[in-house]
Order: sequence, then C-alpha cells, then structure tokens
Amino acid sequence: MDTEDYCGMDIFTDFTFEDITKAKPPEKKGVYVIKITKRGLPPDKIIRQLTTPIAGLHWGMVEDYIMNRIARVTNITGCPVIYPGSAGTNPNSRHTPAGQYRDLASRHTAQYPLWALLYSGWELEYGWKMSDEPKALAAA
Repeated sequence: MDTEDYCGMDIFTDFTFEDITKAKPPEKKGVYVIKITKRGLPPDKIIRQLTTPIAGLHWGMVEDYIMNRIARVTNITGCPVIYPGSAGTNPNSRHTPAGQYRDLASRHTAQYPLWALLYSGWELEYGWKMSDEPKALAAA
C-alpha cells in the first residue's frame, strides 16, 4: 500500500506516538510508522546542504552510497506518513518495533534520510501498535 493511502491518518488512532529521538517502543510484535510533525528545510535544500560535507570524506564510494540514501527525502510528499512497516511477521521472528527503532539509528535503509531530515529541522514521531499478527494488521 502506498503511503499516500495513509494520509487520512484514521488508521493510526490506536497507535502510540513519541518523538523519534526519544521513543521507547516495546519489545513486542507489531506495526510501526514514522510521521512528520514539523517540516524543516525543503528536500532540495537538504541535498545541497549535505553534499559538500559528505564530499569532504574524499571517498567516492561512500559519498555515492550516503547521497543515494539521502536523496530519498525528495520522495516525501504532502502526506505526514513517510515510513510504515511491520515487525515480527515471521512466526519465529523476534524482531519488534523496538528492534526496528534501534535499526533506524544504526543500519536501516532509512537511517541516512532520517538523519538528514532531523539535521535539517524536521520533527518526526515514531509510532507503534502491538499485534500478535502484525502482517494482518499491516495489510488492513
């Protein structure tokens, strides 16, 4: 489902939301979402602002990788939901919204774009809803 489908935000009424920099999601299966509460610099200015410092690494392969990820901010639309997901969809999985939250800070594909948004004055919230059947909940 495209994130545009979430713009009504009605499906998130039972979610717990906290500032993304301070969230404390539980270690249980469920679904999660990242939403915008305040926009900062426009995406094109974020790209211009970060290109020079990252080029200062003088390591083309790393620069290409990071800038490729940061360029994803240009895909953000007017919808406040920028990343929905589920955790624990595999019956044997121990992954949770808390685990996904840790991954966002350390290795998730959305890590660099989120850092770029926060650095550029955006305010984001991390939301979650617990479910024993996160796959079914995410599909609803």
